[in-house]
Amino acid sequence: MTRQTSFNRAVFQLLFASAALVGTAVNAQSYVTDPESGASVGVASTVSRAEVLADLKIYQESGLAAAERTAAETGHNTVELQAARERYAALRQGERYAALVAEYAARRGETVRPVAKA
Repeated sequence: MTRQTSFNRAVFQLLFASAALVGTAVNAQSYVTDPESGASVGVASTVSRAEVLADLKIYQESGLAAAERTAAETGHNTVELQAARERYAALRQGERYAALVAEYAARRGETVRPVAKA
């Protein structure tokens, strides 16, 4: 590989990585359309990162993730799927969720705010 080829490859990789990071940052913001002006308006998230991580953990622990995957593959809602939905709802309302939010917030150095019940 020549020196010019190496340089071009490095520049391409740098540009690609930069574009990927910018795209990620842009996608992290939620947007809605203002009905009066038609303008796209940025909206701040109503949940913390700790709440999102805790919800994901509860979703996995309840078995709902696996049950929904199976239902999507088979095209059938099953008794197991309904049971997993009920376990998820119970866990989401319980102390386990609140404890996970507090744990993740502490790890990330976030301020723990009161957990909104879903």
